[in-house]
Amino acid sequence: MAQQTVASQSAGTCHLLSREPPLSLLPAPQGDAVSEKGVHFFVDASYQSDIDPVQREDIERQLAVADALYQEVLRLTPPLQMPRYQQADFIMVILRTDQTRGGQAYDEVVRNPSVPECHIRMALGGQVDAAHNLTPAHELFHLYQNAHMMFKQAWVHEGLARWSESLLRGDGHSGPALPADRDALEAVMQSSYSAVAFWQRLFYLTDTQGDVAVPEALVSQRYHNGQPIVALGRLYGADFMSHLFAELHQAGVAVSYREQWPIYGWAESEQRSPRHNPAILSALYKAVSTYLPVASQPDELRAFMQLIAPLME
Repeated sequence: MAQQTVASQSAGTCHLLSREPPLSLLPAPQGDAVSEKGVHFFVDASYQSDIDPVQREDIERQLAVADALYQEVLRLTPPLQMPRYQQADFIMVILRTDQTRGGQAYDEVVRNPSVPECHIRMALGGQVDAAHNLTPAHELFHLYQNAHMMFKQAWVHEGLARWSESLLRGDGHSGPALPADRDALEAVMQSSYSAVAFWQRLFYLTDTQGDVAVPEALVSQRYHNGQPIVALGRLYGADFMSHLFAELHQAGVAVSYREQWPIYGWAESEQRSPRHNPAILSALYKAVSTYLPVASQPDELRAFMQLIAPLME
């Protein structure tokens, strides 16, 4: 009976943000940017005139290309098609003119008096120069993570998002060696953005060829200054990412059943709690094992799997 109570809450609820300042919808861009249905741009109604149209369209181009890469290269399901966000009608991108750079992704389905339709959202500094800054793509990847899993431990949440930038940079690396003992592993799990080196190495060991076919329609896309949005290069582990996301999703569902939490209703402190690292390691172990049989694993990867096996849930 308890399991039915948890399972019945299969989607996030749509919360009303009653105190948010009025937002204005920015008109659809003109030009040849790759359009992404379901992404709408808003700005604080008091600052709409401060948005540089060229910078804004470059942001839109980067987001559209990144979104296509996440779907077509990484084979990830778009956030709006995932059960958690089935009540959301679109992705809102808020351009904040009171800050020049940076960004933030949010994880709840919301609405507000000026935008009554339910949506999920991310915010970007209104002056982000997308031609030299991958913050838009980084924050969009967080929406993909939020749609697939409840874990927000920084070594997973930020480390993987930083890795995702390599799809556009074209600078995939083989990375340093995987942790060889528990102290080294603990150091990774206590890190944040720097955990990208761990993921680079792990993905390299699951795919040492790094051959990735990027659709020509994306390769041809440019920013206003003529710079390509996608820099071609090697990308290790692209095929593995969807396996990892699937296992992390299942691990989160298992934690929800065990703790009797709504599947998508974890407290923020629990989403970030290191006590769930064993569940994450278990998901990682299962993803690697199903993707690459033991006999095919390089010695370094096999040793790492032996290291984390006793620590799993």
